[in-house]
Amino acid sequence: MSLLDNIKRYLSAPAHTVNSNYHVVAIALGLTVYMILVVLQPFGINEGPASKYFYLLGFGVITYVGSVIPTAIMHRIYKTEVAEGTFSNGKNITAFLLSVLLIMIGNFLYFKALNPDSSSMTMLWAAVWQTLVIAVLIVGVYMTFDNARLRREIERVQQINQRLTANTSAQTVETQNFASLPSDKTTINPDTLLYIESDKNYCKITTADGTTTLRSTLTTLENQLKPCGHVIRCHRAFLVNMKSVEGIIGSASSGYKLKIKFHDATVPVSRTYIAEVLGYFEG
Repeated sequence: MSLLDNIKRYLSAPAHTVNSNYHVVAIALGLTVYMILVVLQPFGINEGPASKYFYLLGFGVITYVGSVIPTAIMHRIYKTEVAEGTFSNGKNITAFLLSVLLIMIGNFLYFKALNPDSSSMTMLWAAVWQTLVIAVLIVGVYMTFDNARLRREIERVQQINQRLTANTSAQTVETQNFASLPSDKTTINPDTLLYIESDKNYCKITTADGTTTLRSTLTTLENQLKPCGHVIRCHRAFLVNMKSVEGIIGSASSGYKLKIKFHDATVPVSRTYIAEVLGYFEG
């Protein structure tokens, strides 16, 4: 596979991390930029007056605004992909680059407002240089922690798969722990339930005996099955009986899937629910 094919595959793969709470992340970035400027005092900032600390807050505000706007727009446009955990690396990188560009423009305008008599080219160079240096520093720290988190996640998945593989005895589902879900003449058989897939106003219920359709929302079924403790949501469109899972396949880059026992099927796990799924097996 060529380098170009590898790049295309990476850009189209689901992003490792999608910041749903991007306002909180943007506030953290703004405070981080402010602290970097105060502590390290790069670019001759230490030569300014004591009031410089107040003016440095402006760069934090610019970072917050510049981070929020592109991310909010991308998340609004690709709302479904964000919810399903399929928001790609390419879109994530695009949002980041737009943020850097917007912050760079904001820094330039702020420099000019603080130094109206200075050359525009000097101010532009200062804005570009400052923004890129701090962006590289923050991205480097973020990638270090994110890679460590992904390694821990991979190790957890491997340990879970080892336990599932070692547990070769058949597990029976406790019928009395499931809710009864009648709808007209359709009833879920809790002994053979594998997973449930949402299809608009209907749900496809897959059991060891086959697939039936029930007129209901996935949230309604989730709430009714919640008391049993082992039918959980693993995706915006899926509930899965965790006792029917025999392994976790895939990867952090391509996305995880749950392999179902005695059935030629896999159920996707979105990034939103991966922590809950792993926590179930470790609990």
